[in-house]
Amino acid sequence: MTKISRPVHLQYKNIVKSYGKGKHTKLILDHVELEIKGGECTLITGKNGSGKSTLLRIIGGLLAPNKATIETGLLTLNWNKYRKLINNQVMYLYQEPYMFDGTVRKNLSYALHKDQPKEAVDQALKWAELEHRSNTQAKFLSGGERQRVALAQAWLKQPAVLLLDEPTANMDTKSRRRTEDLLSTFKESGTALYIASHDPNHFHRIMNHRLLLEEGRIIQSDTDLLDDSAENTNDTKSTNNNVTVLSQKNN
Repeated sequence: MTKISRPVHLQYKNIVKSYGKGKHTKLILDHVELEIKGGECTLITGKNGSGKSTLLRIIGGLLAPNKATIETGLLTLNWNKYRKLINNQVMYLYQEPYMFDGTVRKNLSYALHKDQPKEAVDQALKWAELEHRSNTQAKFLSGGERQRVALAQAWLKQPAVLLLDEPTANMDTKSRRRTEDLLSTFKESGTALYIASHDPNHFHRIMNHRLLLEEGRIIQSDTDLLDDSAENTNDTKSTNNNVTVLSQKNN
């Protein structure tokens, strides 16, 4: 995977999301603020229904918030301008990745850039340890294998930011560790990882930061939560300060 020469650094401020109107309004996110840096992995935890997936979908440009401001270092954007800016540079992976009809190889080919050689699919298959599944119908794969296909697609696209919603849900220890190893490749390349999980005991090997989302607010962060795992996370701290804004390729 090609190393990103200038990883992103983004700050999201005052993210508000609610559903309904009047007395039926339900507040999901209440002025949430967070930061994303290339080459770092942030784990956001919280109970089911705490707003983790909603937050990731907003960051991924898939769901409009009621209000939000994004700082790029050079520009201050509202969500609509941010959504136009990110293009394919922010990628969101669902908990249960969708597979198109056809083989694993065919599914990966859809992720190829027009200037990428077809041989890149072979490289992605090898990277994800899916060579033996190359000609298998993708919809017949196990959950863990589907997740690896999705990661291989991301490997081909090389996003600046990769958002993952419960990427190791229902996986055994071996599969979870393999997934973490694959994710570490993105981190080493300069991709910013943001992982939502209800289980705070996962991802210690690769995470730099951990946030706790409760009742629509981030109520705890690194200082509160990582004292007991500092030995695990210190080795993964990124020292790369060469950060930049997202490019405006199609604007």
